[in-house]
Amino acid sequence: MMKRWTWPCTSLLWLFVVSGQLSAFAESSPETELPPVGTVVPDVICGRVDALALTYDLLVPVAKPNGATVIFVVSGGWNSVWFPPRMAMVPQWRGMSLLHDLLTDGYHIAIVRHGSAPRYKVPDAAEHVRKALWHIRETAPERGLDPERIGAFGFSAGGHLSLYLAMLGGEEATPELRASRQDSDETNEIAAPVAAVVVWYPPVDMVRIVGPSDAFPALDFDPELADEVSPLRHVDAGDAPVLIQHGTTDQLVPLLGSRMMLNALEKAGVPAELEIYEDAGHGFDGEDAARSSDLARRWFDRWLLPSSAPETRD
Repeated sequence: MMKRWTWPCTSLLWLFVVSGQLSAFAESSPETELPPVGTVVPDVICGRVDALALTYDLLVPVAKPNGATVIFVVSGGWNSVWFPPRMAMVPQWRGMSLLHDLLTDGYHIAIVRHGSAPRYKVPDAAEHVRKALWHIRETAPERGLDPERIGAFGFSAGGHLSLYLAMLGGEEATPELRASRQDSDETNEIAAPVAAVVVWYPPVDMVRIVGPSDAFPALDFDPELADEVSPLRHVDAGDAPVLIQHGTTDQLVPLLGSRMMLNALEKAGVPAELEIYEDAGHGFDGEDAARSSDLARRWFDRWLLPSSAPETRD
């Protein structure tokens, strides 16, 4: 019988590992100090839930566009808060320069948010980011972008949701994805709707952690839905290449989950790597942050740029 993971109260310290700290950083950094590496198309509406708009901010590179898009799934504890999108363009944040570097290299970036707990639960968040992805795919041609060269990344809960998108290939391919591929057949090998994913310390199995939680109310949902939003349980050959980055001293999301995810991906023949950071916890700083940022950039270059994209992807 599988052991049920528990999330300690100290996890609240990292509840807003991305969104909260970035918001605080934004408040202390005048926009006039930001380098002109991109422009912002704010509040793109990609769907509606309970009469509320689901939106994302699109960052357009000043550099010549390379035709690829990278989605930043903003989520900590399955809470997704707003911050000024121009703040994502700073040269460095907590040692990371990923968004700034991607814009400099000509990538478009979609900053995607979802409905937050306690009103919305994990399955809702998954559906919200899926809606955003489909809107990004459908509107890519009119922006001069390639819908088959979209990547995604996220930290912690944002990593879980990014993995969810990566697992929507193969047997999990939806009718809308199959319909969007003019040359696809009815086999289970159809590629996922994203072409590459990078995740930091992601929860991978909701079945183990679903249930009432004071710290994470998004986990209080129908257990019957947990399997559907558990990336570990939906791995097959059609999934997107995945880079996982995780620290050895993470007390919130155990490294074991990432090891299990890597094993499942490798067994399915999906390109995957696990980068382990000694003595790093749930959140990277300094050299670890810089290294993880550089590896993420290289991963997206490897799978999203035409010169290096494998011919086997649909």
